[in-house]
Amino acid sequence: MALSNAKARGAAYAIASSPVTETTFTRGCHDSNPSYADVRDDLLDTNEIAAPTENPSMTKASSDQAQASPTKQFFVSMLTRDISLADAILDLLDNCLDGAMRLANGNDVDYAKHFVNIEIAEDHFSIADNCGGIPRDVAKNYAFKMGREPDDDRDSDAETIGMYGVGMKRAIFKMGRNALVRTRHGDDMFEVPITSQWLEAKNWDPLPINEPTEAKERLDEPGTTIYVTDLYEGVSRHFANEAFENEVRTAIAEHFTMFIQWGLKVELNGKPVESVLVEVLVSTDEKRPAPYIYQKMIDGVLVSISVGLNTGKSLGDDDEEDVGFERDRSSATAGWTVLCNDRAVIVGDKGRLTGWGDGIPLYHPQFAVITGIIEFRSKHADQLPVTTTKRALDTSSNVWLESLVKMKEGMRIWISYTNQWKNHPRADQSRHWESAKPMPLSRAIEVVAARSATRRVADAIEFNPQKAKVLPEPEDKKPSSRKIVFSRPAEEVRLVSKLLFDDPDEKPGIVGDKCFEMQLTKAKQGD
Repeated sequence: MALSNAKARGAAYAIASSPVTETTFTRGCHDSNPSYADVRDDLLDTNEIAAPTENPSMTKASSDQAQASPTKQFFVSMLTRDISLADAILDLLDNCLDGAMRLANGNDVDYAKHFVNIEIAEDHFSIADNCGGIPRDVAKNYAFKMGREPDDDRDSDAETIGMYGVGMKRAIFKMGRNALVRTRHGDDMFEVPITSQWLEAKNWDPLPINEPTEAKERLDEPGTTIYVTDLYEGVSRHFANEAFENEVRTAIAEHFTMFIQWGLKVELNGKPVESVLVEVLVSTDEKRPAPYIYQKMIDGVLVSISVGLNTGKSLGDDDEEDVGFERDRSSATAGWTVLCNDRAVIVGDKGRLTGWGDGIPLYHPQFAVITGIIEFRSKHADQLPVTTTKRALDTSSNVWLESLVKMKEGMRIWISYTNQWKNHPRADQSRHWESAKPMPLSRAIEVVAARSATRRVADAIEFNPQKAKVLPEPEDKKPSSRKIVFSRPAEEVRLVSKLLFDDPDEKPGIVGDKCFEMQLTKAKQGD
C-alpha cells in the first residue's frame, strides 16, 4: 500500500535524525511473503512511494466514448421492483397533497376545499384532484425527469416526505404501458402522454406536451388527472379484485388519516374513504391520568411522542358514540403509529421494529389498551427516517434510534399499569377516566405540556405520569379473575335488559354482569 506524502516525510525525518545512518530491516525467516521485502531506510524515496499522479504526456484523447447511461428497461424494472401496487397508488395521492401545499404558498392548507378521486378497474386506473395542477415550466424541466434535480427547490419550505422525484413515474410504470397526464395550472392546460412506444425505445427522448383541442378534454378547475391503460396482467387482476380494493381503502384511511380528518375528500371507486382515528385518552384535570409525552428537536427533526390508553375507535367500527374507557377496544390502533410530516408511515405496529420484545415484553393482548404515537416533522424530507416507498422506516438513522429509547420508556409505564390492573374488572378503573377525552398527538401534547409536572430541560419537554403520580392504582388486592364472554341474539339481550333494568338499551356487558351476579347469589344461598 502506498504511503501518503505526509507519512513519508515523517518517516524520512525520523530516520534522518537517528544516530544510525544505515540500518537494514529484514523480515523473519518464517515470512516468505515477498511484499515484506527488506527495506533500506537510507534508500527511502518519498517520491517513489507517493500515490502516482497522472502524466498528461502518456495519454491522448480519442473520438471514442464509453456509454454510461442506464437502459430504459433496466431503469423502469428496478424503479418499480421495490414498491407494492398499493403503495404506488398512495404515492400518487401524496403528490396531490404536495400540490395543495404548493397552492397554499406557505399558508395553512384548507384541505376541506380539495378532493382526490381514484378509480381502479380491470382495464384502467385513474386519479383526479383539484390540488393546483403542474406549472408548465415544472413539467418541462422537472416533473417528468427520472429523479430530482439539485436545483429543484420547489418544496424547500414545505413539510412533505417526497425527496427523490420518482413517485409519479414509478407509480405509472408499475401499473401499465400507456398513460396520460392531463393538468391545469391557473388557466394553462396541457397534457403529457407516456406511451408504450416511448417505454420500449432505447433512447431517452423528451416527452411531448400537447394542447387540448376539445372542450371535453378541459378540466373544470386547476388540478391533475392521470389515466393509465394497457395494464400489466397482474395489475389488472388485482384491480378487479374486491379484496385489493379494500386493502387500498384501508391503506389510504391509515396513511392519510390526518388529512382526511382535516377535511380532505378522498373517494375510491365512488365511495368516500373514512379515516382511522389514532388517539390517546387525556384528562384536562391535573390530578387525573394523562399519557406519557416527550418532544425534542433531534438532528433538525422535531420529534413528538405520546404513549397512553387508546379509545378503541378504528376503521370498521359501528355507530356507537361511546369512545370512553369502558368501550371494548380494537387492537387495530394498539401498538405504535409512526407519522412523518402528518403521513402515517406505520399504524399499530406490535413488533420489534418499534421496540416490543427489545428490553420490554413482546406484545400481548393484555396490551391492546396501549397506543403509542410518534411523529417526525421537518421541512427537509431527507432528514426524516422514512424510505422511498414512504411506508417503511429507516431504522438505522440516528433520529430514529434516539427516539426509540424514549418510546420504550413510555411503554414501560403503561405495561406496568396494565400489570397492576389485569386481575381487576375494567369497571373499577372507569371512574378514574371519566374526564378523559380522546385526542390526537398534537392536541395531547398541547394539553399535557401545560401541566405543572411537565419537565422542561433545554429544548425538550417530558411528562411522566408515573412520576407525577396521576395513574390510578387498585384499592385492594383482589383474587385473580376470569373473563366470561358469550353472545346472544340482540333482541334477547334487549328483553333481558328490559327485565333487569326497565331499559332495553343497557350495555350488553352490564346485562351479562348482572345475570352472573344473580346466579352467583343463588349459588351461595345453595351452600
